[in-house]
Amino acid sequence: MIQWLLGGPLSTQGHLELSASTPELVGISVGLAAVLVLAGISGRKGRGTPLWELLSLAAGLLAVGMAMARPTWVESAGRTEPGVLAILIDDSHSMSVLEDGQPRSSQVQAALDAARVGRAEVYTFGSQLGVGELTSYQQAGTDLGGALRALQDRYAGERLAGIVVITDGLDRGGLRQSVMSTQSPRPVDLAGPLTVYQVGDAQELNDLAVVEIDSGGYAFQDAPFTISGAIQGAGYAGRSVPVILLEDGQEQGAQMVTLDAQGQAQVSFELERERPGRHIYELKVPLWEGDAVPGNNSLPVAVNVVRDKIRVLQVCGGPSFDEKFLRLFLKQDPAVDLVSFFILRTPDDVNASEYRSQELSLIEFPYITLFTRADRDGELDSFDLVVFQDFDYAPYFAREQADLLGEIADYVRDGGAFVMLGGERSFDKGAYDGTPLEDILPVELGLDPEDSTDLERFQPTLTPEGQQHPVTRLLGQSEDNSLLWQRLPPLDGLNLSAGLAPDSAALLVHPTQTTAAGDPMPVLAVREVGEGRSMALMGDSSWRWVMSEAAAGNGNQAYLRFWKNSMRWLMQDRDGQRVRVDATRDNLGIGEPVRLVARVRDVGFEAMEGIPVRGTLQGPGGMQSFEATTNAAGEAVIELETSGSGSFTVQVEAGKESQVVGRDSTSFAVSARDPELDEILPDSAFLQAFAALQQGRYYGPGELGAPLLDPEAGRVVDEQKQTPLWSAPILALLAGLGLGGSWLLRRRRGLR
Repeated sequence: MIQWLLGGPLSTQGHLELSASTPELVGISVGLAAVLVLAGISGRKGRGTPLWELLSLAAGLLAVGMAMARPTWVESAGRTEPGVLAILIDDSHSMSVLEDGQPRSSQVQAALDAARVGRAEVYTFGSQLGVGELTSYQQAGTDLGGALRALQDRYAGERLAGIVVITDGLDRGGLRQSVMSTQSPRPVDLAGPLTVYQVGDAQELNDLAVVEIDSGGYAFQDAPFTISGAIQGAGYAGRSVPVILLEDGQEQGAQMVTLDAQGQAQVSFELERERPGRHIYELKVPLWEGDAVPGNNSLPVAVNVVRDKIRVLQVCGGPSFDEKFLRLFLKQDPAVDLVSFFILRTPDDVNASEYRSQELSLIEFPYITLFTRADRDGELDSFDLVVFQDFDYAPYFAREQADLLGEIADYVRDGGAFVMLGGERSFDKGAYDGTPLEDILPVELGLDPEDSTDLERFQPTLTPEGQQHPVTRLLGQSEDNSLLWQRLPPLDGLNLSAGLAPDSAALLVHPTQTTAAGDPMPVLAVREVGEGRSMALMGDSSWRWVMSEAAAGNGNQAYLRFWKNSMRWLMQDRDGQRVRVDATRDNLGIGEPVRLVARVRDVGFEAMEGIPVRGTLQGPGGMQSFEATTNAAGEAVIELETSGSGSFTVQVEAGKESQVVGRDSTSFAVSARDPELDEILPDSAFLQAFAALQQGRYYGPGELGAPLLDPEAGRVVDEQKQTPLWSAPILALLAGLGLGGSWLLRRRRGLR
């Protein structure tokens, strides 16, 4: 009866809580009851009869006030829940590898049934932790360490009954490397004992794969280089298999290799390429029936073939500061093989000498050997760059003058590079007007030799073409580049010219001197001639860019950058090509579209807008053609679909068919490989080592024992029992008795 009146059983361990939302009303009711009680007591002697009436009314009001305060009896207690068994299932793509015709993941359910005991909660993991048993076995990446850390955070402060991991052991998140490569690895902080169930058995796997290819990333022109690789054949130990090398999709060779007892073998191919360029090499092994992962049977790599040495011929009419600094620059560059000649005597000097030629220590200038082509047993074609520095040919070319200069001009048209620097023996001063060399120079000659020089000092001005051109781009930002050229010291004089030759660009000009046509006088000019390039520096004091800069504390970087840029452009480095095409990525996944960017520049390296770009994409699926037009930035962006896997070659031509600006090509590879499947052999050693490190339990393939459990694991759950006294019958009863009794007493006194 008492429990019913109080709204339920109450423990003496509880406490009372008031939760009134209207404290003012509660205070008013309690205060009014107090006033009535006091009034009744004070009026007892006078009349006496209202006392019980007032006390009854006060009791009723007090009961109402208590109800309005919403009193609740709160009792706290705790209970212990059993520990959770957390089960982690590897959901990565390697779990779908076929073993004996069945996916490796088919072994998961048996391990899960053996591990699931008590209060089990299941998770999946690949690159991150997921809740539930829903698996796809297609996740890229396997980060076991990250999954265990996420699990630890999820159950922070709670002791787990156990942690079960069902996996093939191919962890790629760093935990495996830490356990296997560290001499004394540290255990991972886990909230419960560890049990590992390995799925996947290397003995049931049949897979032939190229697991590694190495080229060094680049190779040297006309020098042997090696493409090597590692072959792995699970289930093929002791067998001989063919390995094929492809270059840009074309077979270059094949070898038979024998796999050792571990199913491994090494292979290498030695190659040599005569011309620089970019190539895609691919090692390939057969795809036989039952192969677990067909996508790993080939592996591509990009190789850039570059020049080992740039062979430079420097011919100087005499010693000078300009000759000295350029020779030192070329000589100190390990990539340059320099042949330098200083003309200190002419045939006339020998004839006029009282000494016989064989008695002189200076050798005779071998001009015929140096300036004839290979078909005449000459050495000209062995040079990548020829420099004429303050050199006049006539006194030294005793015979075959026109033929030898013509040989040099043809050498440039066929892809060679030529530079002429100014001085008292250069350009019109060196009588090159009307010779075959004038036809390849970027400036026109024909001035009176006596009036073809200006000896006044001047500050060269950078042209808009020079601001963009790779030769004069000494700093990355245009504003900084302009300021640097303005800061460089003046030059001492200038060889004048009749102006620019056709298809040439002036990069530096004289600030005041002009040609007869009124154009700024060229100081530095460049030209593309046939397949080759030429440059003219119309002065002999560029050495001041070293001396004066060093004296000002700025070093010699401007001079070095200028000549390095010049050599790269003259040697037709890809960064200096007017037309260039690049794939935004070297390696694509199968089915991914390729994005190509073709860039077109004029002779001065200004962007050329509205230029047609035609090209082809050649790949395993055949050839497809494309056309585009350059935008305001001089670029054409092309997106193409790729079909199949292997090497793809892009070739582009920019310009109108009657006037081609230039051509370029590049290569990229499309691979069917999934990085998650680059390694597919289950790693039993890691799983055993990790379980031992954690003092846990390991079950190998097909073993289905019970998981390791912590019987003391669990958590205390706080519980609270609340008994609302404000709705209990006792308050309603007290209110009814008090207010009803007060009303009856008033009626007895004849009041309403």
